[in-house]
Amino acid sequence: MARDLRGLVFVAALVIIAAVFIAIPRINFSVVNFEFDRGNDDAFLGLSLGLDLQGGTHLVYDIVAPDGEAPSAEDVDAIRTIIERRVNAFGVSEPTVQVLGNPPNRILIQLPGQSESSLNVALEGGDVTIDNVEEFFRADLAKQDVEVFENEDGSMIVTFDEFDGRDADVWRTQFQEKYPTTLRATFEYEIGVPEIAQETDADTDADSHAAGDDADIDAETDAQGQHVDDQDQSAPDSLDPTTQLPDPVRIAPTREDVQAAFEAAGFSDVAVGDGMDTLLFTTDAGGGFSQVDAIYFEAEFTGRLQDRTVDDQGNILPSDIENLTRQLADVGNFASIRAPGNILQWTVSGGVQEAKALIGSTAQLEFRERQCGPILPPNDVPVEEWPPDGLSDTEWLLLRCSSPLYFTEQATNISADDLDDAFPSIEGTPPAPVVTIVFNESGRDAFFEVTGRVARNRDVLAIYLDNVELVAPTVNTQGGQGIADGRAIISGGDFTTERVRTLAIQLRSGALPAELELSEERSVDAILGADSLQRSLVAGGIGMVLLVIFMITYYKVPGIVASISLASYLVMLLAIFKLVPVTMTLSGAAAVILSLGFAVDANVLIAERAKEELRAGRDLLAALNTGFERAWPSIRDGNISTIITAVVLFWFGDRFSTSIMQGFALTLGIGVLLSMFTAFFASRLMLRLIARTAVGKATGVFVPVADPGAQS
Repeated sequence: MARDLRGLVFVAALVIIAAVFIAIPRINFSVVNFEFDRGNDDAFLGLSLGLDLQGGTHLVYDIVAPDGEAPSAEDVDAIRTIIERRVNAFGVSEPTVQVLGNPPNRILIQLPGQSESSLNVALEGGDVTIDNVEEFFRADLAKQDVEVFENEDGSMIVTFDEFDGRDADVWRTQFQEKYPTTLRATFEYEIGVPEIAQETDADTDADSHAAGDDADIDAETDAQGQHVDDQDQSAPDSLDPTTQLPDPVRIAPTREDVQAAFEAAGFSDVAVGDGMDTLLFTTDAGGGFSQVDAIYFEAEFTGRLQDRTVDDQGNILPSDIENLTRQLADVGNFASIRAPGNILQWTVSGGVQEAKALIGSTAQLEFRERQCGPILPPNDVPVEEWPPDGLSDTEWLLLRCSSPLYFTEQATNISADDLDDAFPSIEGTPPAPVVTIVFNESGRDAFFEVTGRVARNRDVLAIYLDNVELVAPTVNTQGGQGIADGRAIISGGDFTTERVRTLAIQLRSGALPAELELSEERSVDAILGADSLQRSLVAGGIGMVLLVIFMITYYKVPGIVASISLASYLVMLLAIFKLVPVTMTLSGAAAVILSLGFAVDANVLIAERAKEELRAGRDLLAALNTGFERAWPSIRDGNISTIITAVVLFWFGDRFSTSIMQGFALTLGIGVLLSMFTAFFASRLMLRLIARTAVGKATGVFVPVADPGAQS
């Protein structure tokens, strides 16, 4: 009995833990380097809802290689990586991007919650709130049907009842006029001490020439001033001890200086305001905090800040902020430039057409030669003024190639088609993960020329995918020679096995000349999904109540045990769906309802077998044990047959791009496996414990009603 009681306590603990997981909408914690994040605050019970329940966009693409051959599994995975990054621009937190087919030759993209077109808005800084955005659309644009939602990263999704996106650019201009970007330039104060001059006879004589020529006075005063300075430097003790030393003064650029810097950077229509005092918080090498006095100047800008561009010769042109930063660094002890209110994103998303435009474009892999700031000072810069901006030698070595303030970039003759392969490997002593890249014959010469120049100048070769930097390695060769055989390795101190594998896929994917052909598209209304979810819950609830009524009415005590086991089964099943996670679809909800029948079926078999043993004259406990043993082969064989069917359905769903079939098969398979546990383990423990109580003496309550073999 003690063993059964311990087992029942274990099952009860599992049910309680499962109930807690379900009750908490989102479970998010991290231990060391492991981060666990499941559920969300918006979905039902925090479950991951599929496209047909939440609504959204469903797309299936065929991958067509130009040579007519089927793409390899790794190449398909590379395409999936690109698409996954691109669909994040839709503003959804968990889009579904799956590889389909065997061998893999299709990509499935599901964007839950994005069935209707919406506007994705991201603003720099926190000056403009979600309430400001909602007020703009309601009051200024008379869009009373608007709803604004805020993502975890601070970006916003603006939804409308009807919205085709054609007015988005006009709205952006109006929004910038109402909430202009604030360009804030901050400078650290420089502390200066005024020079101390002594009054001399020459000064007195100079004062007596008040009626003389101004130019002569200025020249004489300058000469006398220089003479006094020389005296001070050679004989500082000659100062009167009673002389009061002047207070240090704070030196900062003037408003006119900052205005001129803005105009030199191309901001000719902005008006810079007066400087205002502030504090800068800095950290030292030991991690301690300190604060310094600073001054900031603000200017409102209603235009659009330009990002980096490329000219006709392929040279990388700096962004507006980078241009402004360089100009401001010349007028004072520049600290930072911020742009609160700047529109980082204002894009129309949602709907099949917008999804096709985003996903169907070809990925661009670029190799750029990054010309870093010089290690040694230029000829026109004194040695004592180098490194620039008051940086230490260590800071300069770190920033010369990493800060856009100090480097420039230009395009190279290396194209994405020149990269033949990229794969992870292990090299060096001690062995470390690296990425091996191999160029084809047409790319070897360009790679040799670029790497030679980069090695001699101690620059870097920056590699970009879709204008996002992947890696920027230096070139280490003997004598500054280029890499001649078109084969090289990329290593890094932060490289891990997973990191190099991902990097190799990204590099290879940029060179993948595969075409995507849209083979299936549909849009699911979120209202239809919510209605389907509600009806599924109602159907499941009705089915659950009918099952409980039937089991208790007909099977009595075993029916009560089966009902408790069924409730435990449902709680643990939902917890598994949330923790794995399993995306709940409409077909999955049908599978859950169907699996309730399988869970009850096992209890029915057990009760019927136990009834036969009671009719044969066994006592209750022996009848239950024997009934479980004889029912187990039937339960096992029936459930295994169902699991095999679920596996076949899942395979067909994967093979023929039928996600509905996959969701049904996965949910059914998990439900059947769990029903075997609850029916044969939990139900048996409860019945065995009840059989040892006073209830167990009345065997009539353990057999169906009106049964001729019932014993009293």
